Amino acid sequence: MHFDALTLACMAAELNQTLCPGRVQQVMLVDEHTLGLEVYTPGTRHQLLLALQPGVARIHTVSYKLRRGVGETPLLLLLRKYVRDARLIAITQPDPTERVLRLDFEHPDTGATTLVVELIGRQPNALLLNPAGRILECLHHLPAVGEGRALLPGRPYIAPPAPTKLPPFDDGSADYYARLAQIVTQPGPLWKTLVAGIAGLSPTAAREIAWRVQDDSGAAQEVQVLAVAQALQELWAPVHSGAWRPGLIEEAGVQIGFAAYPIHFRGRFLPQPSLSVALERFFAADSGAPSIDPYAALRRQVLAQIARAERQLTRRLAALAGDEPAPGAAELLRTQASWLLALAGQLTPGQHTLEVDTGETTLSIALDAALTPVEQAQRMFKRAARLERAAQIIPQRRAALLADQELLAQLTLDAQRAANQPELTAVVEELRRAGFERTPARRERVATGSVSGPLHYRTLRGAEIIVGRNARQNEYVTFKLARNDDAWLHVRGVPGAHVIVRAGDAAPDERDILAAAQLAAYHSSVRGERRVDVIVTMRRWVSRAPGGRLGQVIVARESVVSVPAEEPDDVKSEQS
Repeated sequence: MHFDALTLACMAAELNQTLCPGRVQQVMLVDEHTLGLEVYTPGTRHQLLLALQPGVARIHTVSYKLRRGVGETPLLLLLRKYVRDARLIAITQPDPTERVLRLDFEHPDTGATTLVVELIGRQPNALLLNPAGRILECLHHLPAVGEGRALLPGRPYIAPPAPTKLPPFDDGSADYYARLAQIVTQPGPLWKTLVAGIAGLSPTAAREIAWRVQDDSGAAQEVQVLAVAQALQELWAPVHSGAWRPGLIEEAGVQIGFAAYPIHFRGRFLPQPSLSVALERFFAADSGAPSIDPYAALRRQVLAQIARAERQLTRRLAALAGDEPAPGAAELLRTQASWLLALAGQLTPGQHTLEVDTGETTLSIALDAALTPVEQAQRMFKRAARLERAAQIIPQRRAALLADQELLAQLTLDAQRAANQPELTAVVEELRRAGFERTPARRERVATGSVSGPLHYRTLRGAEIIVGRNARQNEYVTFKLARNDDAWLHVRGVPGAHVIVRAGDAAPDERDILAAAQLAAYHSSVRGERRVDVIVTMRRWVSRAPGGRLGQVIVARESVVSVPAEEPDDVKSEQS
């Protein structure tokens, strides 16, 4: 379904009713394509979302509090100056056939400004204009291409070109119905000819009109012009009357679309209290729609730091593999040096190789013409000693690097699942503590809030389950909160949560263990897998890995259960 001109007309009417007049309390850059405004009207704070991602551009209110992302842009700075603390006095759609909206503000100090929201083209945009219509700043700078518009700061704002198609309503022109007849009598499906010839008509609206004139797939020539005109008038009537009927379209139990008017040509139409409610529910249910991550920029930065550290570890592991001596190399070199000393008196000038029959095998020792046999043997003994040291040290270094790799895998999961800016900052701090970020990072202004604690759940049978959400919480849950008799769980072989089931008067019920195992699998890097192996043991059998990193453990005794990596149905969250 499409956020078309009719949908925007419905939204303009809805927002005018709910937000105007209102005072803007906050302006936010949620992510690189999304703006947010908090608008206060008597007794209510409204969250206005301006999502300008290509393909899913829209504007509507949401029920949840919008959060600012990381970083500042010129547009955000100017919105804070001109729009924050301003009154939102009007929201208008200049052309009901075009997806352009104007939000007019009046600030007590900086005066009047207008935020133009264009939901059109390959790059939807938001532009802040001064009273003279000049662009102060815009979300996306778009230079002119050919004779096209230039959307740049300092330039006069030029509205999109007026459509040359036929208006969807009778504009009073003498030849309106003759022109409409030319459109509907074009060969091909009616809905396609309507999209091609009628201004502001999306495929969704065109298919609905075709259904209403009983031609959802037939030839356009057979359709009466007056029937099409009447269907067009019915769709556009709420632009003037305000009698909108927004809803969702459901098919086979799945929400497949939304509209500002009843849809008949597909699925079942479910009326909604408002268009904003319909849009929020649709995009919340649509797993294919891009979600809005207010911390996308910082999350990418943290994941890039982890990726750099992983590349460093990969290079160091490769270097160790190149330096590691083959098994028995030191012993063979020492044996060759001993034979070289023993048989030095039998060597002849110019001899290149010494062949030695040891009784078990034949040794072939290459001779260095620049050295005496004694000097060469001494060098061979020294090299053998270095190889012996390398054979001892390299496995230890490799184990440490592999532990570092496990930590980075856990921190990657932590960064991906972090719920707020402090949690992402905590991942950077762990990188620094582990020695991967030696230079102090530029300090970002930290958003209000704190790092969340472990998750707490209660099963239907009353058992308490505690789940660590990152490396530091795993350390805390296992070695601070857990008691020796508590059950301890972790997904086998992949990064994830340390989970404990509190020991009560009796051993945990098997159903509680399975619920905890599902939580361990769900809060891991294999979330969504159908079957996952989860280690189950008592806390007493878990200890810190010698030389390991934060949250890394070894388990002395264990059993394994296989569960789906999804949230169990028989637990209740006890988060505050």
